[in-house]
Amino acid sequence: MQKMSRVSRVGATLAVLAMLTLNAVLSERYRLTPIWLPWVAAAIMLGPIIVGRFVRNSSVWRGVERVSMMTSIFLLLLLNTLNLADVVDEVLFHSGGIVAETLFLTSISIWAANMLGFTLLYWEIDRGGPDARVCAAPGYPDFGFPAYTDPMVLPGWQPTFLDYLFIGFTTSTAFGPTEAMPLTPRAKGLMMVQSVISLVTIIVVAARAIGIIR
Repeated sequence: MQKMSRVSRVGATLAVLAMLTLNAVLSERYRLTPIWLPWVAAAIMLGPIIVGRFVRNSSVWRGVERVSMMTSIFLLLLLNTLNLADVVDEVLFHSGGIVAETLFLTSISIWAANMLGFTLLYWEIDRGGPDARVCAAPGYPDFGFPAYTDPMVLPGWQPTFLDYLFIGFTTSTAFGPTEAMPLTPRAKGLMMVQSVISLVTIIVVAARAIGIIR
C-alpha cells in the first residue's frame, strides 16, 4: 500500500484557535450564539487532526477528517454570521446605549473571524484538499495561482496555508481577488459571500462605532 502524504495542519490549527480567541472577545451584548458552541465546532475539527497524526496511511480516516473539518468550518462561519446579524440589528433598530469601544472591537473580531473561516474553507476545498494537492494528479484547481505558470518557480510548486490566508485577507479588504483568481463557480460564490459579510461589517458596524466615537 502506497504511503499517503500528509500536509502540516499547523496553520489551520492556529487559525481555529485564533477564531476561538476572537469569539471570546465578543461582548455578551453582541453575541447571539452561546459562547460554548464555537468550542464544540473547534473540537469537531481539531480532534480528527490530532488523531490523524497517528493514522497517516488511513484513507478512511482522511475522509473522516475532511468531513469533520468542512462541517466545523461551516458551523464556525454560521455562528460568526449570526453574531454579525445580532450586531446589525442592534445598530439599526436598538442603537440606544451602544458603547462605541465595545462595538468597534466586536466589528474587528467578526471581520477577522470571517477572514480566517473562509481561509480555512479555501485551503480545504482547493484541488481536493491539502493532502490531495501534493499527489501526482490533484483535482482541478479552484484558484489559479500565478506561480503555477511562472517559469521561475520550481516544478511541483503547491500553495501553502499562508497563500490561502492571503486570499482570505485580500478578499476581506479589497472585496475581490488580487493575486490568485477564482476558477470554479464555488470559489467565486464563496468569495462573493465573504466580501458581502466583510462589507456589511465595515460599513454598518465599524462605521457606526467610529461615528459614535467622533
